[in-house]
Amino acid sequence: MGFITTTPGGALAYNGASGGKIYGYNNISDSGLVQVAAANTSRVRLTFHNPGASDIFIAPVQIQTTGSNVAFSPSNAALGGCIRVFANGGQFTIEGECQGAYQAFAVTGAGATNPLTVIDTNI
Repeated sequence: MGFITTTPGGALAYNGASGGKIYGYNNISDSGLVQVAAANTSRVRLTFHNPGASDIFIAPVQIQTTGSNVAFSPSNAALGGCIRVFANGGQFTIEGECQGAYQAFAVTGAGATNPLTVIDTNI
């Protein structure tokens, strides 16, 4: 009996493997939300890395409140539902159910030019 083998991102790879996508942002603001990861039904892992000097909050674009999705608009005054990624190399990874879109904003007083690296992988 023969074996079928493949490599990540190869022609026979399962579930839309892409080898990963890396996004770089330098506009994370303390006064507004920036979408940092689009929805991706094939995603299995999402990593947020903060190389900057200010903490950044990550939040889903939609949340569950009464069994259905609703738009989510967090702020520095209302942080429930957010994940804090600490400054100077802080990192947070979500695995499994992470196919929705995600947004980010910076801690109060951070200004509008904070960096964030996002690694989106399907494998």
